[in-house]
Amino acid sequence: MSFYDLVDHVATITSIPFAVIGFAITIWQTWKARTAAEKAQEAAEVMRDRITRSSLVMLIPQLTRVEDEIDRAVSDGNVRLAISWINTWRWQAGQVKGLLQAAQADDPKIMKALQASIVASGEAKNALLAGSSDLYADSAVMRRTISRASGELSSLAAIYGMQGE
Repeated sequence: MSFYDLVDHVATITSIPFAVIGFAITIWQTWKARTAAEKAQEAAEVMRDRITRSSLVMLIPQLTRVEDEIDRAVSDGNVRLAISWINTWRWQAGQVKGLLQAAQADDPKIMKALQASIVASGEAKNALLAGSSDLYADSAVMRRTISRASGELSSLAAIYGMQGE
C-alpha cells in the first residue's frame, strides 16, 4: 500500500465523522445566535418600555403646567397667549396619547379624557381665531375637559413614577 493510498483511505474514513462534527457545530452556533437574538429583542422591548414610561413621566407634569398657563391666559383675557397654550396642550396631549398607545397602556378612561380635551381645545381655538370676544365662555368646555384629562393623567404619572427603572 502506497502513501497516497493510505492518505486516501484515512480521508475516506474520517470524512464522515468530521462532516457530522461540522454539522453539529453549525447547529450549535445557530442555536446560540437565535438565543442571543431573542435576548436582544427582549432587551429592546424593555428599553422601549422604559423610554416610553420616562417620556410619560416628563410629559404629564408639563401638561399640568400648560393647564395652569391656559387658566392664567384666560383670567388675564389674553387671547393670543391662550391660543398659544391651547396649541401646546393639543400637541403634548397628542404625544401622551401616542405614547400610551405605544406602551399598550391605553386605559379607555384616560384615552377618552385626552381625546375630549384635544377636540375641545381645537374647537376653542377655532372660536377664538374667528374673532370671538368672550375668551372665558369660549374656553369653558375646553378647560373642563383639560381639567378632567389632567386628573386622570396625574394618577398615571404617580404609577409610572413608582415603577421607576
